[in-house]
Order: sequence, then structure tokens, then C-alpha cells
Amino acid sequence: MEYNKIKLKNPKISVHIPYFFDSKKKSQVKNFNKVCKSFLNISKNTKIFVHTNKKNKNKKNIKFISYKFKDDHPYKLTWYPRKLMEKQKNNFDIFIYCEDDLLFTKKNFNYWLKYKDIFLKNNYNVGFVRVEVNKKDKLMYTADQVSKSKFFVEINSKKYLVISNPHCAFWIYDKNEFNEFVKTKFYKFEWKWITKSGILLSREMASHGWYGTNMNGIDMNRYITTIIPFKKNNIHKDSLVRHLSDTYCNNPAGLFGTFKLNDIIDSELIKFKPINSYQRILKRLKYLLYYYSRFNLKKYIKLFK
Repeated sequence: MEYNKIKLKNPKISVHIPYFFDSKKKSQVKNFNKVCKSFLNISKNTKIFVHTNKKNKNKKNIKFISYKFKDDHPYKLTWYPRKLMEKQKNNFDIFIYCEDDLLFTKKNFNYWLKYKDIFLKNNYNVGFVRVEVNKKDKLMYTADQVSKSKFFVEINSKKYLVISNPHCAFWIYDKNEFNEFVKTKFYKFEWKWITKSGILLSREMASHGWYGTNMNGIDMNRYITTIIPFKKNNIHKDSLVRHLSDTYCNNPAGLFGTFKLNDIIDSELIKFKPINSYQRILKRLKYLLYYYSRFNLKKYIKLFK
């Protein structure tokens, strides 16, 4: 596989954001505007395509595409961008899918640009960690990590952390990698085998991109695992992406939102070895059991309030 060298100055970037407007969410519009402004700051050739349930006037470099939900569940809005993205596959240098409250900055972009080629050449995915700020203690927490990261890999004698949960609510690929992704069954995969309804987890799976690996029980046969540079007990600061709604740490769902950023690296790291098929199935079942029980507990807690 070839790896394209992206010109550093003003690359052509296609950003797709699913935006289901909900008038009950007071901070939604404010957060969305911050997200768009940050993307436009990366390159003057950034184009944002917003997939939404509400009609809006287009703005400079921002195009709104509205949909009606007669037959589809609103959650499936997260899959709608992919048709247009596929049509654009030869027109942009970089492709990004991102949720509407995730602040991806120029520093995040430069971090990805710095590591993507060396990681790709060794079949690793560039990792990010979604972080939030707790209103009470003002500390930074991770939204998606529910266990410590215990493994590392080596590239050219340098250690990199294998992040326990690679999910970060967005994905980013250069043109070559995106064109390979489009050819796979995973690009249009609806993940119905994961849930009886075909709806639960569909939003998360849309933002999972192509980085499902045997660390989280899903194997898309692309990357060995997802890794992040680190020093001592700190992961690379530019791998942190702000979840502006701060949903999880201020209203924890199970273990999500309960891990402080400084606590996610285990004190004794072990060299990473890919798990086998049996271990992968077991890990996936364990995760699904936890995920379903988490939702059930939330439901019953609300009943007693």
C-alpha cells in the first residue's frame, strides 16, 4: 500500500458531521459552532458537510444537507455521510467524520500528520483520547476508557502505548487510506449482528471508522492495534480531543467517564501480543454484556428517582 505525503500548507479536507438538532439541548448549537470554527482553522481548503434533520442556510465552506426520517431511525443519521464521502474520494486529501460536539483542533491535526505514516507503515492506527472536564473537581476525565491501558508496542526502539479502548467518536484518513477503506465491507457495514434492534450502538459504530481491532473484540483486519506516544505516565497532549458536552464525567454511565486522565496508564506495562479468535469473541461478549447492563441500570435508576 502506498502512503501519500500530504502537503503541509492548506490541504483539501472534507469534514462530515452528523447533526441531529434537539431544542432541549441548550448547549448544542454553541458546541457545534465551536467544532466548525476549529475545523475551518486547520486549512483554508477545509469544506464542512453537515448532515442534519433541520434545514439551514449554507455558510462559507459549510454546506447543510437535510433529511427526513420517515422510515429510518434518527440514529442512522450517523451513517448518511458515507455516500457523499465515497463520491468525494478523489477530490480531497483528507477525510474526517466527527460527532457534533467533539473539538478537533489544529494541534490534533498536526499530531496525526506527524505520526500517521510511520504508524501506517507498521500497520498501526493513530490513537486519540476523548476527554471531558468534571464540573465539581475541575479535573480532566476520559469519556471512553473503562480500564487501564496495560500494553505497549515498539517501533524503531521507541515505545508506544496501546490504548485500551480506541473509540474516540471520530475518524480521520488520508486519501489513499480512505480509498482503501471504501472498498471494504466495513464501510457500509450496519453492524446488525451486534444488537437485536440494529439500532443500539449504531452511532458508536459509525464513528468507529476502520480501526476495529482485536483489542476491542472487533477485527476489521486493517490495523494491528491503536497506539499513542507517551512519556512516563502521560500520553501525548495533542492526542487529547475535547468532548464539549462533558456528558459522561458529569453523569457517569457505568465506568464511562469515571477514569481520570492521569490514571489510564498501568504502572507496569506489558509488551503487546494480538489475541486469538477465541479471546476476541470472549472479549466482545464481555463488552456487550457490560454495555447492555449499563443501559438497563440507568433505566431502573431513573424509575426510583
